[in-house]
Amino acid sequence: MRLDGIVAVITGGAGGMGRSTALLFAREGARVVVGDVDEAVGASLADEAADLPGEIRYRPCDVSREADIAALVAEAEEHYGRLDTIFNNAGIEQPVTPTPEVGEGLFRQVIDTNLLGTFFGIKHALPALERAGGGTIVNNSSVSAFANVGGNIAYAASKGAVMSMTRVVAIEYARRNIRCNAINPGVIDTGMNQRNKALADDPEAMERRWSEITPMGRMGTGDEIAEAVLFLASPASSFITGVGLLVDGGRVAT
Repeated sequence: MRLDGIVAVITGGAGGMGRSTALLFAREGARVVVGDVDEAVGASLADEAADLPGEIRYRPCDVSREADIAALVAEAEEHYGRLDTIFNNAGIEQPVTPTPEVGEGLFRQVIDTNLLGTFFGIKHALPALERAGGGTIVNNSSVSAFANVGGNIAYAASKGAVMSMTRVVAIEYARRNIRCNAINPGVIDTGMNQRNKALADDPEAMERRWSEITPMGRMGTGDEIAEAVLFLASPASSFITGVGLLVDGGRVAT
């Protein structure tokens, strides 16, 4: 078990990449506190993990509210006595929209969840990680921080900023036994991308386009992302900090 005894917090853990990661962590022996706004789905995780070596607890959490993130981290410390890693995963998509048509409300909504939510996770995890003697932070950025096709200015801005925050924290805490890295997923088969597809004028054309821009010719899976998160959260990556790990099927390499 690669995470035996580790205590983890995962935001946005009820579905998609977060859910895959929570279940993988539990299979590898971690005790996981999951936060998500979807209470019904989030609560089902504990039952799904009942027969696994680790454990999953769920707590309602809106990452755009600092108090919710603070309570999520506090629950990990209060129930399990420590925090060893946090995966700041929660995020929302932006409908494909020409930049002049992006309203202030949409822009702020994406920033509040994707960027501010990640900042709150970092801010409240750092003191807990220091109390534990060190640990890891993994942030969910995006291939959009490096390569783009347009029409998602708010989303790309939020994910580019997540990469910048990752580097800041990595440098700031490098001598304190705390590593901070990011994953940068390409097109992944999750509910977020399925919603984007459903909103498109030509959903089938959008799916073909996703395959065309990915050299491997397919979407990634939540399980493939989870393995990358586990690597960055675990001692297997002990000399890695400040990186954005591309999990994109080769897209940025083109």
